[in-house]
Amino acid sequence: MLEGACLTDINMKHLFLRIWRWAVWAAIGLLLLSLDNSVRHLNPAQLAASPYLYNIVEWEFGNFLSKWTHRLADVLPGGPDREMRLAQIQEYFQLGEEARGLSRDLADAAAAEEVQRRDDLQARLSDVRSQRESLRADVEETIEGGISSVLVDEDLSTLREFIFPPVDIRLGNPPKLLITSPRDRIERTHDVLLRSDVTVRQREDVESRLLAESDLAALVEDIGGLATYPASIPTNQTMQWTLQAAAHEWLHHYLFFRPLGQNMFKNDDMISLNETVASIAGDELGDRAFVLLGGELPAKTGAASQDASGEINGQSAEDEEAEQGFSFNREMRETRLRVDELLADGEVEQAERYMEERRQLFVENGYAIRKINQAYFAFYGTYADTAASVSPIGDQLHRFRSHMPDVGTFLRTVSGVSSYQGFLDMLEMLENDQP
Repeated sequence: MLEGACLTDINMKHLFLRIWRWAVWAAIGLLLLSLDNSVRHLNPAQLAASPYLYNIVEWEFGNFLSKWTHRLADVLPGGPDREMRLAQIQEYFQLGEEARGLSRDLADAAAAEEVQRRDDLQARLSDVRSQRESLRADVEETIEGGISSVLVDEDLSTLREFIFPPVDIRLGNPPKLLITSPRDRIERTHDVLLRSDVTVRQREDVESRLLAESDLAALVEDIGGLATYPASIPTNQTMQWTLQAAAHEWLHHYLFFRPLGQNMFKNDDMISLNETVASIAGDELGDRAFVLLGGELPAKTGAASQDASGEINGQSAEDEEAEQGFSFNREMRETRLRVDELLADGEVEQAERYMEERRQLFVENGYAIRKINQAYFAFYGTYADTAASVSPIGDQLHRFRSHMPDVGTFLRTVSGVSSYQGFLDMLEMLENDQP
């Protein structure tokens, strides 16, 4: 912890043993699940992507021990103090910004065949990446400590300042996700994790094979994190985004032990409810941790939410600047609604032509979207507070949150629901109790 959360040596030993025991059982469960999957008949998505499948059990075993070896060493005398941690995390994300700039310059130099400049930029980029890697383990601990402090403040600890499950992340390269949907409707049918090094050409080969052989719309997409343990978080984003993503993935760990998470895969509404709770609360908790760790939140000119029809209420700063021009949210919502109309009328090919035309419009306006198809909306539509969704769950959860005094109360309350209807009943009770 960064402040007010020091444990005695005895408590630390008990904590470590508890976590170790829990993680061993989790790893055994994952291994059994993996062995079970290996003997099942592969679905079309797994067959099409078979050369690129991601081994989640291997990742778990490869990362858990190194994480906790570092964590145990970190609590011994001589570890980084608060001031050093704050300096490290600022340096880490500043180096990340420099690396992104160098990568762009390197691509330009290579395209212009500026050999000496290209080599100089490559050398500097390698040095920056090496510096970041030397800081990574300590930065992970700092992020975990910052989020944990916020969780304690929100009374989400189970015993004094003990958070269960403990916040645990790994900054790196999460796997890609292959999503499929029938062409005649938007429905998330298969999800398959692929290796993080899958190239664009390989993504498109998998997507094309599923279209040709199984008549499925498919999309291989980057993801913002994966709720493995430790959670896998991209290392190439800003500090604020990273803290929001880390909080989001921890919330999936937290919900796993509660009725909401345990019933997540009961139906599509429950998946959307879980993901949207994690998005709403994850952003709030992540922003709190961001400020605690020295970040400064950008000024907000309007609060964005959705009404029951899915329309955006309020504006982000970006959308306000584009009020007289291009608005991503407005245009994406229009796209989704029109696609739904065309598919409902059986106009599958027309819907697909329309989605490609709209994709080109987004690209022309600075949004580098590689593909928009039924699988795109099946994936992003799961997050009910986004413009790609037509679900009322986003608005319902924002209303639910507005009746809670703080995010901790919101999570403790909503995590107790085991069905979408149960959530609706609780929301109705909350709103009927208002004067």
